[in-house]
Amino acid sequence: MLKFDPYYFQCPNCHAWLEGRNLKPELINESILYSDGKVLNDNYITTRQKMILCPSCAHTFWVEDPEKVNYTTQKPDADIYSWNTWRFYGIRFSDNRGKLALIRHYQTFLKKCVYEPKNEIYLRRLLWWAYNDLHRNHQHIRLKYFLNGFMSYGVWRNNRMMLLEGEKLFLKNLSDFTDNLHHLLTLLEKFPDEAIDTEVPEIYRELRQFDKAKSLIENSGSKSYFTNEIIRHSKWKDSRVFMVSG
Repeated sequence: MLKFDPYYFQCPNCHAWLEGRNLKPELINESILYSDGKVLNDNYITTRQKMILCPSCAHTFWVEDPEKVNYTTQKPDADIYSWNTWRFYGIRFSDNRGKLALIRHYQTFLKKCVYEPKNEIYLRRLLWWAYNDLHRNHQHIRLKYFLNGFMSYGVWRNNRMMLLEGEKLFLKNLSDFTDNLHHLLTLLEKFPDEAIDTEVPEIYRELRQFDKAKSLIENSGSKSYFTNEIIRHSKWKDSRVFMVSG
């Protein structure tokens, strides 16, 4: 059973209270790392959601703005919107319609105004992950994931159908995906301290600039299972996001 530490904050527009949750790291059973840097702990993304769409008044705000947002770990004596009412804007990750809805949310936020670089990087990174969610775990379409007992036939068949549809949707939106990556790459090269681990060479790999991705890793002198996997997939001319460990 998952355990969380709750926290609470107020919408700066209507002053409604919202409940947030932090997964307790000492109780995590399984962590999965993907090549784009996304991490799932017990199937939960633990990257803090910073941009909030208030479920009461639909006002958008940054939860980590200390000058505007009242934040506490003590439960207030008031009506509180639960975590599920605002977490990832109420979308469902269990189907492609929900994944497309999340993409549209991030696109809307980016078009809404000009952000400081750190916040724009945050939004463009999550938009990158949201596009990749359309075909993340694409290897699960293979028959061996059913034959080796990894999942039941019904689960495998449903996942396969969703991933194949997701791959089509990903390719349909490929130009928007690459446009976002080009913007993110420009920001990260201008503000390298904001980059996560092997993020820049991975972006080049997903942009199908495989030689550039390999060159960046080889010139960095960094050797790990992660970097070796990026080089290996670059040699295969494979630009799809992949699972590194988990």
